[in-house]
Amino acid sequence: MYLLSPLRITAQCLLIVVLAGCDSDVDSNAPLSDTPPASVENDAATASQTKSDSENTNTAETMNATCNLIAIGDSGVEGTIEFVQNADKVKITGEVRGLQPGKHGFHVHEKGDLSDTQTGKSAGGHFNPTDQPHGKPSDEQRHVGDLGNIEADENGVAKIEMTDDVITLSGPNSIIGRSLMIHDGEDQFTQPTGDAGGRVAFGKIERK
Repeated sequence: MYLLSPLRITAQCLLIVVLAGCDSDVDSNAPLSDTPPASVENDAATASQTKSDSENTNTAETMNATCNLIAIGDSGVEGTIEFVQNADKVKITGEVRGLQPGKHGFHVHEKGDLSDTQTGKSAGGHFNPTDQPHGKPSDEQRHVGDLGNIEADENGVAKIEMTDDVITLSGPNSIIGRSLMIHDGEDQFTQPTGDAGGRVAFGKIERK
């Protein structure tokens, strides 16, 4: 019978122990999975949501404009009107003073030219980029600039608070750089421009 020497047996035992240790090391230090830990996934999702929220905020950012009205001729009418756009609606607020009590046509005109302070004709006609008939603010077909009437009290003061979803402060229906016109009489909503009488005050609409 072939007998192994004690030295050879010892060497083989040592080899077995070393190999076993190597297997153990490999198992305990196995390569990381390609799938990121849950915490990494959560961080990425949070960052993505934050970016999305930021983009939505920028999209929905409000825009503001103002208009300082000056008298046409010797009407003595003046005032300040503010415009705030949020999403697809523009809120219009302000006050006009020096009016005759009653209703007065309130329109956006196509030009911001205020050079003719005697008749106001330098402002052109109603702002009507879509070539529609004159109408009420609630009509489906109307000039973009048709904002109806404002009404002055017995002191000649008209306080304005309305919302419109046709005018905008950007894009093709933007009223920026155009003029806001106050008429002497009431808009009758007749064609072609409402028969609201002469022009008593106007101002250029400018972004704030």
